[in-house]
Amino acid sequence: MDAQDLAQEAYVRLLRLERKDLIRDPPSYLFRIASNVLFEFELKRKASLVGLSRWSNESRTEDESLATGNEGEILALRERLGLVMSELSPKCRAVLILHRREGMTYEEIGARMNISTSMVKKYLAKGLRHCRERLQDFR
Repeated sequence: MDAQDLAQEAYVRLLRLERKDLIRDPPSYLFRIASNVLFEFELKRKASLVGLSRWSNESRTEDESLATGNEGEILALRERLGLVMSELSPKCRAVLILHRREGMTYEEIGARMNISTSMVKKYLAKGLRHCRERLQDFR
């Protein structure tokens, strides 16, 4: 995969968004998508290299294996969480991000997204349930 393929993937992800009107800064958002695409590509590349090197490099110490395994597990969880979040509707995903990452209250989210507080609660419950179910078997 070359730079053109990565750029195309970033644009395709941007075009697939249902509610583009929620994006405040499209160039920054596209840059973020592109960095995520590059991160995923590197993660897959490293995973394939690690998979190959395990067979040829049996002299690694146990500490090195544990450290690499931990880092790899965290990266894999991050990738999986991104995929799980992409399965949510844009509103549900936005509510979950605004509440969990931005620390906004139900009322603040409702006002920002022009939805009722009860809808915020419903979207949040749905999003958390979805993430819990899809990440349950991860470990």
